Amino acid sequence: MKKIIHTYLPEFVYGSVDGVVTTVAIITGAIGAGLSSSIIFILGLANVLADAWSMGSSEYLSSISEAQMEGEDHDNEGKTPIKKAAVTFASFVAIGLLPIIPFLFSILFPYFVGPDVYVSMGAALCAFVLIGYIGARVTKASRSENIIRTVIVGTIAALISFFVGYLLRNLA
Repeated sequence: MKKIIHTYLPEFVYGSVDGVVTTVAIITGAIGAGLSSSIIFILGLANVLADAWSMGSSEYLSSISEAQMEGEDHDNEGKTPIKKAAVTFASFVAIGLLPIIPFLFSILFPYFVGPDVYVSMGAALCAFVLIGYIGARVTKASRSENIIRTVIVGTIAALISFFVGYLLRNLA
């Protein structure tokens, strides 16, 4: 397992960071606009699945182009375009789902509406910390620097999206 994570770290980081960042951006924009938990869940789930497909497909096409430029079918670590695409897709879905799960709970259990926002943002923060930690551990970089960098990227995206949603809330 350790070798797999080390081998596919760029694809894992690429997919998982984008998965949680774009999902949090959808969620915070919808929160800013004052949309309901069920709408946030629908938008979040649609985003995770469609964007994961887009990211995986882009990784696949990019890897094929790179291999063609180098005159190879795959790189020397056995990372075929399809394997790289699969890791990008799977990490996007797995990590991207974390912030939307609380909104499913609020659909199933209406008393969870309200706390779902805080639980979702807590899940997103945990996801950013986890991604930063795994990346730093595998690359032997500074864990605190890597975690902080990842959290900052996600926080800025969330703030941008929230304020756009808030400023345009009367259109909803």
